[in-house]
Amino acid sequence: MSATPLPTPKALARAYDTPSYDDPYEAVTDYQEYLELADEHSDLGSHALASRLDLPRGRVRPWTNGSRPDAVRGIQTAESNRWLSNTDPAPERERAIVQLAAWVLSGGSLSLLREQGARISFVLDAGREDAFAAIAATAGLDYQIVHDDDSNRATEARPTEGGSVLARILHAMGVPTGEKSADGPTALPSFVHSPDAGNRGAFARVYVKNRATTYENKDTLTLQEKRPKSYLEDLAVLLRTVTGESVTRDENGITVSAAAARELLDEPPDLRDCYGDTGGSA
Repeated sequence: MSATPLPTPKALARAYDTPSYDDPYEAVTDYQEYLELADEHSDLGSHALASRLDLPRGRVRPWTNGSRPDAVRGIQTAESNRWLSNTDPAPERERAIVQLAAWVLSGGSLSLLREQGARISFVLDAGREDAFAAIAATAGLDYQIVHDDDSNRATEARPTEGGSVLARILHAMGVPTGEKSADGPTALPSFVHSPDAGNRGAFARVYVKNRATTYENKDTLTLQEKRPKSYLEDLAVLLRTVTGESVTRDENGITVSAAAARELLDEPPDLRDCYGDTGGSA
């Protein structure tokens, strides 16, 4: 069985900014030790607990009042949604998270800012709303639509409950933050090239349907992005691997042959069963 692309609790914790710790996961282990000690010695106050844990009292006192480290709350939310590798998620949910990662990379944004927190959005081009809704439902993601009545701005899906946690889940999987640019990441996230052919195909199909340009007089597709050449080459390799057909990269972007395009625009039976038919062009 191939390894899951979903992050471990430790990897998710390290997607948090915890100023009092060099390693944010240590906040999780300290809190777990606090819970065990407090359970064994319910009569101890914050000063005694802090002393026994060798932690500053100012760090322990909020815990005695019900507070939790941000990373702990994030892990608990992710576990309840089965977004982590230790939660034995259904294959359909794991694949939907992979598809959301592809959606961010092909048509979305992710930011992790101390002042604003973690944010994520998904651009919904015309005809793609139902496909996103099916993926989000399978992933267990609630969201709202914004800008759908503003012709000057792209229509977006923005997560509501658990959105900041999902942003960190995807970042822990290797999805970068920031704007897309020629100076951006030099490759796709490593999980994309895992042995799981189903996840590779699901990622590739979402990416192509969001980004590809179609033509009336030919069946080939093209993808043009402001990305490093090595990133585009990595994407071309993925599309060739998924389809077994010709996909080439040149100075202007990526050209997907007609045979490869047919493979990528058609939804395999296993995905139609899980998500409904999300076929159509970008």
